[in-house]
Amino acid sequence: MTYKINHVAVGILRQGESIVLIQQEFTTRPPLWLLPGGMVEPGELFQEALVREIAEETGASVEKVGRLAYAMQIDHPDRREQTIAHIFEVENWTGELKSADPDNEILQVALVPLAEAPALLAEIHWIAVREPLLTYLRGECPLGTLWFYRELDGVQVLLNRLPGEASV
Repeated sequence: MTYKINHVAVGILRQGESIVLIQQEFTTRPPLWLLPGGMVEPGELFQEALVREIAEETGASVEKVGRLAYAMQIDHPDRREQTIAHIFEVENWTGELKSADPDNEILQVALVPLAEAPALLAEIHWIAVREPLLTYLRGECPLGTLWFYRELDGVQVLLNRLPGEASV
């Protein structure tokens, strides 16, 4: 059985007590606020994809990729597809926040106070995206935690969560 594997690189860009979020447009649902990131292209490393996607979606230049915040795997057996995402803390970044998205899907880029971000991110309808992100931002899981989901009939279910290293 052949599966398509989608690799995704996502970044958490912080500035003081705020994080960078993008508002992305979708063809079949209302726009959502998300972390910047996207697909790893063939021949590209996760770190290279992260730098490219952040530049395209936010205008920011990543100077140093930090530690792995968390990772997730979502199995979609109905579609014979898997998504494997690595979400990284970005240690240093510079630049003016302004999207240069070649796909024209980014409606806004904003520096959002951490206290306000959960309300925007709670609107994410994919539990496999929303749950790990909100748990991590609340400090309820250590760096490097691995999340495993399976989606059947459009419903994503958490199968397992393996803790990473202790927070530092």
